[in-house]
Amino acid sequence: MQSDKIKIFMKLAGQKLSETFDANDPKQRALGAQLLLSETLEYIIKGLGVIPVFDGKEITDPNALKYQNVNEPNKLEMLDGLADVAYTMYWNSEAFKIPLEDAFELVCDNNLEKFIKLDSWNGKTGKLPNSDWACDRDISWPSEVKSVEVVEIDSVYYAVGKDESGKVRKPSSYQSVDLTQLVA
Repeated sequence: MQSDKIKIFMKLAGQKLSETFDANDPKQRALGAQLLLSETLEYIIKGLGVIPVFDGKEITDPNALKYQNVNEPNKLEMLDGLADVAYTMYWNSEAFKIPLEDAFELVCDNNLEKFIKLDSWNGKTGKLPNSDWACDRDISWPSEVKSVEVVEIDSVYYAVGKDESGKVRKPSSYQSVDLTQLVA
């Protein structure tokens, strides 16, 4: 699995790409936890059809949990835990013969569709006033979006909508990835 497209996504999203093993940004840590656990819960709940129960309460919405930084990060446990997640991800792929690598490529390409390419932009970057969120293309954003900003990557401009946690949200032009050919 290559991470080139993920790096492009992160740059477009204005998310920090560390040069060294660095977990000191509390906001980035909470976002990492939210992204990893919500996708894992989506697989468990929607994919496997298994409802986790915590203290007698069913967890049925992968995005219903809240995240807060309480302890300092432990790099060894981060590395071990994420390697275990990758291992169990590949275990599931092999156990159920899921074409994971092919799906990963399609999902990476599709995730880049969350950014609105601005073909004829005036060159200004930064947050847009609410009145410009449509990007001259009748784009609308979900209610969770708290800001839309223009970023430049390699002389190309993109509009990015984010919620208060910094998670990139899907514009109205976004179409979900079609993985049906991989499960046919």
